[in-house]
Amino acid sequence: MTLLETLSLPPGACIAVVGAGGKTALCYRLVQATVAQHQRAIFTTTTRIWRPQDGVFDVVGIGPEVLALDEAWRTACVAKAVDGEVNLTPVPDSFMPVVQTKLTGLTPAEVCALHTRHSDALLVVEADGARGLQLKAPGEHEPQIPACADVVCVLIHLDAIGQRLDERLAHRVERIAQLTGISPGQTITPALVIALMTHAKGGLKGIPTQARKAAVLMQRAGHAPHPNADAIQRALVDHGFDLAMSIAPRAGSGTLSFQKSSKL
Repeated sequence: MTLLETLSLPPGACIAVVGAGGKTALCYRLVQATVAQHQRAIFTTTTRIWRPQDGVFDVVGIGPEVLALDEAWRTACVAKAVDGEVNLTPVPDSFMPVVQTKLTGLTPAEVCALHTRHSDALLVVEADGARGLQLKAPGEHEPQIPACADVVCVLIHLDAIGQRLDERLAHRVERIAQLTGISPGQTITPALVIALMTHAKGGLKGIPTQARKAAVLMQRAGHAPHPNADAIQRALVDHGFDLAMSIAPRAGSGTLSFQKSSKL
């Protein structure tokens, strides 16, 4: 199975990616997989993203006319504006080649308008921010998922398991502690991952009613499957997700044997 098949993504779907632990990497993998199937793909955000380096996308549309995209293209990155100063220095160790210039995204309603205009293209939306950390709890106004999303991928990084719950790897530590019932500084366990991902104010927050919910457990390339991955996946599917899978986006195939649990 391919990544698109694993997520059951038909041509022209809208997929939102939230959570922590590799959202941009997964978004870029989805774009690459779509192009490999001779389909068009658009990458955008409802938060902020790093600007792709020149040549990564056929079109980078920035500004008030971003919904048009009238030129011939296979891949496009769309944003509303440049946020702050332009800096063309590459961001180190980024799976998607990007520079140190931030782009401001569209509103959820604008994303849906873009989806309507380009209904033949897979629309990939980075709809959350996590400061590059491995797990997070949503803030009051997060995530910013467009209502037209067909699939929402909720990410968490399995490398967090066994480490201390602190600011080095977690975004909004106090909020995570509140939702999961543990104290900051305690060890992150599979039970904490499951509790955070399946909480209505955690991983399941803000997902449109019609959207399929996919839990994505991220891992580093070259690592063997995490010993708790299969049990976590089964628990996530038993407690609110339609699909759970483990993935290493930097691996050549894009996945770790497509480990998958599903209701479907």
